[in-house]
Amino acid sequence: MADWKVPGAAVAVVGSAMNRRSVLKSAAAALLPGLAPRAFAAATVGGAASKPRSSRVRPGDPAWPAATDWERLRQQVGGRLIAVQSPLHRCRDDPVGLACDDVFAGLRNPYYVADEVGLTQTTGWLNAWTSQPSVYAVAAKTTGDVVAGVNFAREHNLRLVVKGVGHSFLGTSSAPDSLLIWTRHMDATTLHDAFAPQGCAALQPAQPAVTVGPGEIWTHLYNAVTTHGGRYVQGGGCLTIGVGGFVQVGGFGSFSKNYGTAAANLLEAEIVTADGTVRIANACTNPDLFWALKGGGGGTFGVVTRLTMRTHPLPQYFGSVFTMIQASSDAAFRRLIGQFLIFYADRLLNPHWGDVVRMRRDNVLVVEMSFQDLDRERAQAVWQPFLGAVAAAGSDLDFTIAPRVVAMPARQMWDPTHMRARNAGLVDDRPGAPAENLYWEDERSAFLYGLESLWLPRSLLQPDARERLADALFAATRHRPVALHFQKGLGGASAEAAAAVRDTATNPAVLDAFALAMIGGGEPPAFAGLPGHEPDLDAGRKQASAIGAAAAELSKVAPDAGAYVAESSFFEPEWQRAYWGENYAKLLAAKKKYDPSGLFVVHHGVGSEEWSADGFTRIVGP
Repeated sequence: MADWKVPGAAVAVVGSAMNRRSVLKSAAAALLPGLAPRAFAAATVGGAASKPRSSRVRPGDPAWPAATDWERLRQQVGGRLIAVQSPLHRCRDDPVGLACDDVFAGLRNPYYVADEVGLTQTTGWLNAWTSQPSVYAVAAKTTGDVVAGVNFAREHNLRLVVKGVGHSFLGTSSAPDSLLIWTRHMDATTLHDAFAPQGCAALQPAQPAVTVGPGEIWTHLYNAVTTHGGRYVQGGGCLTIGVGGFVQVGGFGSFSKNYGTAAANLLEAEIVTADGTVRIANACTNPDLFWALKGGGGGTFGVVTRLTMRTHPLPQYFGSVFTMIQASSDAAFRRLIGQFLIFYADRLLNPHWGDVVRMRRDNVLVVEMSFQDLDRERAQAVWQPFLGAVAAAGSDLDFTIAPRVVAMPARQMWDPTHMRARNAGLVDDRPGAPAENLYWEDERSAFLYGLESLWLPRSLLQPDARERLADALFAATRHRPVALHFQKGLGGASAEAAAAVRDTATNPAVLDAFALAMIGGGEPPAFAGLPGHEPDLDAGRKQASAIGAAAAELSKVAPDAGAYVAESSFFEPEWQRAYWGENYAKLLAAKKKYDPSGLFVVHHGVGSEEWSADGFTRIVGP
């Protein structure tokens, strides 16, 4: 499992009075192995548990809907109500049988996972949660299907979950004993030469855009917009992530320093709110709801049924730089980290560059950077000073993978034919799968041991701070690999991108950050209680402790760093501040306006502090 795709630290320490630095130091000292989600909830809601005021209905409760009620819902949604059964039932019958082997083979294919209503991309998190299917699911194809599902859940006081393709590290698209609204099949795409949001024609000029259903995935949307449409839409680096959830958490891509986040490019959304009303949200209609959808978190304000995003002219080229450098000693690796930080600050801190550099425990630095609007020769010239210095370092440093700079016409970047020709991505091997179904190795299912992210402020790149940052990065790598995701910080971004992101709900700390540092670990898909396929708890606890120790080292130089909601610790103690900073109060006001009864509850989502961890019992309010 690639370190930069499974980042973070499992911090099993709670307490709202503690700051991020003290929490991470405590986590590094001792991981609490027995902490369970319910215990976590009791310790974190309002600092003390309050008397429950209301509880949602579970199967077996007297108020659980009768068979006739479910049949009525089935008719309302055109027969698209599913009694959910996870494919894992084949393993419970015979954990070592061929049928179970087929399921776990499927779990290595994110397209298989996305198309299974009872599965999620992440199978669980150590001491936190395990993926469990809903009782029923509305396999929505229309907005009317979503309205029917929302109304049914509200009227019968059910736990409601929303899932597109199920890419949630924090388990927000999974809950047992619930009704699921599954938007995977709402994937229609329409390109616009000139789109004006409803009610905004007099205020906003029409512009090129794309309208898409929430269940569409980025590789298909890139193919439509870029390969066939000749334009660019700001999306994610992972090919199989769903568009709807990605936009709602903010959404960074390789070129965010030039084009902003996916949320910043949202022009309009259609959403079904908790009262079953279909609302249009844009800058002119329901602007508070529109702003909340731009990074305020998925599954929190309603069910998004349609999104329209601006598209951009294509640059002439997209490209990448790959290399791997081995240092001969700890001292040589520490110097290499320092050299790279100087090089990054001088040559790469600009809208052209994004993606990842990984720093490993074995004193290896891995470069996986992307660029836009540069040809191969210009990109090589940018990197020559750093690569030349490495080559001149003698026995201290060695290229274990020779530097490779690749540039291509931008329109070929996500063209399935060209991707296959250059062996970019893995192939959906299911019979009859479309040729455009490609994915990266790191998109396969996993069970997480820990995950931590910290936005590193641009000030750490100043000459008087670089040494401290290099020391902290080196110290962190003695525990776990560290990945710097440069596209997930807007420091060095274009003025237009920064302005657009400033008008979103994402923590403003992102605007000053040059990168998002990510640390984590896990194992291939595992399920507690499934013989032969259970997680390795001993290995998990060791890794989680090491992740906490690594994150604590970085927290020394960035003690008040925010965290990215989509890629962060399940146990984040100050999640309101970490995810949204000063924006949280405004988000909470929108939550109370559009969902006063708390129909939509997700772990560490806006307003979730009023609910138990499982989302069934209201503890505070309303």
